[in-house]
Amino acid sequence: MASTLSDFLCHFVNKLNLEYQAALSDLTEEQLYHRVNDRTCHIAFHAWHWLRSEDSVINFVLQERKPPVWLRQGLDAQWGLPKVAQGTGMSQAEAHALRVPSVQALVQYAQDVHADVMGYLESASPEELFSVTEMKPFGIQPKLQHIGQGVLTHGPFHLGQIQAMRAVQGLPGDEG
Repeated sequence: MASTLSDFLCHFVNKLNLEYQAALSDLTEEQLYHRVNDRTCHIAFHAWHWLRSEDSVINFVLQERKPPVWLRQGLDAQWGLPKVAQGTGMSQAEAHALRVPSVQALVQYAQDVHADVMGYLESASPEELFSVTEMKPFGIQPKLQHIGQGVLTHGPFHLGQIQAMRAVQGLPGDEG
């Protein structure tokens, strides 16, 4: 049972990260890019978008513009994907065209982001979490609210889309 605010955040961010890794780890390339129709995005887009969001919110926004894992590892250049953009506002054509090097590379990025953000969350004091900072487009609000909005409510939304895309392909997923 969580005894501090930091423990609470660590519990749920950890759970979410591990669920993303599990949802991705057994996919083939074909399954990663499967789309039901022209209005849906593939699993790779949903996972990349949320991982980039988590990385940017917790690293760049909350930690005084600390470069996210994405930039520290040079993944933008290695993967040929945007340096700053993370999918928000991307056209459907751009989202459909998005490609990552491999399932393993995406899972590795998920693991690296997970390890990196957990360090911050484990050490964040209540004073740190209630201090305010600006995140566009949500404005100036407490860091805790940015975590809630950009990570803890955003992440399950995209994970649900990933689970639905797994289900339509007949893959096992979170049936609970």
